Amino acid sequence: MPNPKIELSQFNHKNETAGIMGPRLLGLILIAAGALVLIVPFFIVVSTEPQKIGLVGGGALIIGLIMVSIYSGTLLDFDKRRYKEYQSIFWIKLGTWQELLPIERAELVIHSYRSKNTPNGISPTLVQDITIYKCVLIANGTKFLALDFAKEKDAVAALERIKRGLEI
Repeated sequence: MPNPKIELSQFNHKNETAGIMGPRLLGLILIAAGALVLIVPFFIVVSTEPQKIGLVGGGALIIGLIMVSIYSGTLLDFDKRRYKEYQSIFWIKLGTWQELLPIERAELVIHSYRSKNTPNGISPTLVQDITIYKCVLIANGTKFLALDFAKEKDAVAALERIKRGLEI
């Protein structure tokens, strides 16, 4: 059961606006390839030694799981007035704590733009309108920290939670 005291004194924001692009997509591909390598010998006779199949398939699975588990985020500690921008591998958050500047206010900023890939003659040219909701913390009259959200309701809930935690 989670500790309610820790949940009230900290706010954890995972950067998930990238979806399944980049390393996460490669990780999913490696997991599928590793599973395929391990499963095929049960249905088709192969001349490859079982140890090699296990090493190749198992290695792809492990590397894929590591790549899928990698994400970044920001952790705010309201009680100790500090924050940490981190990279996470599995459950380990790597990063250093820094002092949280006195926050004057927090606001919601809506950022919309048009995303399109470069036509290359092979893949179709995709164009889509993207909206990102940003919780922006203002310190000393300038943007100090911005947290991106894909859904407005998540951004509003986070903004209220941060305002309560920072007592602003």
